Amino acid sequence: MHIDSYLENTLSDLGVIYHEMAAKIQAPVFADVGGYRAWRYQNLSESLACFLKVIKIVSTLNASMVLLRAGYAQEIGALCRMIDDYCNEIFFLLLPLDGENFSKDQIQFLDDFFKEEFDKPKNPLGSTQKRVNVPVRKIHATFGKLAKTELNPSDAQELLRTTHQAFSGYVHGAYPHIMEIFGGPQPNLTGMLGAPRVDEWRGQLIGYVYRSLMVSVFVARKLGLNETETTARELLEKFETDTGCKSAKTAAEMLKEMKKKKDS
Repeated sequence: MHIDSYLENTLSDLGVIYHEMAAKIQAPVFADVGGYRAWRYQNLSESLACFLKVIKIVSTLNASMVLLRAGYAQEIGALCRMIDDYCNEIFFLLLPLDGENFSKDQIQFLDDFFKEEFDKPKNPLGSTQKRVNVPVRKIHATFGKLAKTELNPSDAQELLRTTHQAFSGYVHGAYPHIMEIFGGPQPNLTGMLGAPRVDEWRGQLIGYVYRSLMVSVFVARKLGLNETETTARELLEKFETDTGCKSAKTAAEMLKEMKKKKDS
């Protein structure tokens, strides 16, 4: 089976898991939202936020596969940056950061996340709702704490910062990122099928699907769905075996090699 089809099949299997998860937790209701009707959850929590974030990850990965088959490698970079953010935000919400309680930053993040876009939907210009975004560095710092058994926390945070900065160029249209569209004097405006960049992003998506499987295990555990966690873990282990994506080296060893390359 071609790797593209394999990734799509894996995402389909993951989609089944999330439909099952959705059936096991509270269901959204068709509620009144400022005079309009829309689907909304009634009981809001950090567990629900993690669940919704990972649903967005799977949807975004499915969109990435469509772009990959059409050769739009450049646009995949922007979606991968989005997935990075969603994964980091899930890690940020997994555990209380203030002893047994959620920290002020975690509470602020959840308050922002569950806010409606407009406090007066029928009058967007007259709306006053504004989000107070938690700084990215604080979200990245949480991953450093979670990964401390594998990585020095400062190294883990720096790794996320570097990736965040590099992929931001695809979102904001930075000059060197735009120039990747050029395979010669003329830009490729309708995809880059056959270009080396497409194969490079195919490799990136293997890693991102892998991350989505790992974070799915954490989310199932967060929701207390033991059977679903087992199913997600089995899919993760199958993916590791089939793709060989799990390195025999520790995270610290891989980061050490990266630092050597940077200094050489």
